[in-house]
Amino acid sequence: MIESTAVAFGAAYVVLAIYGRRACWIPGGISSALYIVVFFAAGLPLQSALQVAYVPLAVYGWLAWRVDAGKEARPASWPVSRHLLMLACVGAATALSAPLLSRHGASAAPVAESLGTWGSVVATWLIARRCLEAWLWWIVIDVGLAGLFLSQGLVPTAALYLSFALLAVAGWRSWKKGPAAP
Repeated sequence: MIESTAVAFGAAYVVLAIYGRRACWIPGGISSALYIVVFFAAGLPLQSALQVAYVPLAVYGWLAWRVDAGKEARPASWPVSRHLLMLACVGAATALSAPLLSRHGASAAPVAESLGTWGSVVATWLIARRCLEAWLWWIVIDVGLAGLFLSQGLVPTAALYLSFALLAVAGWRSWKKGPAAP
């Protein structure tokens, strides 16, 4: 029941984000709050902790997506050098967290969980900053996380994340065209 509700709010978040709607951050925060419990119960403590971080990130996104003085916020493309720096950060964080998770038996899949978690942190921050390439990050991350969740028996969540990957393609196309009309 909790997982199904989290899936529904998660889907609403992505659809609203594709259309550049500030309201996306509300169902995103609710979905994250519910997934704290779901991922903890599935033996994915880093994903559970990520959801704890997502709740304030949803508030940050809500605030960052304000429209000031009638100006419409537009997505921007970031240089490759910034993305390479972000990838290096994900790699470094994974190199630190995966062995800790493995050593303490805290995670069912330490490397996959670490990569998915740290990549998700960066991708969420990129979405909040309205970086066009955030959607490309999400395509890769969502496919990988779908496999992780499927391996843990979270079939509805795995299906949601595969849907997220497809929606990320739509998000990429939509943001590349420009923001939707209010």
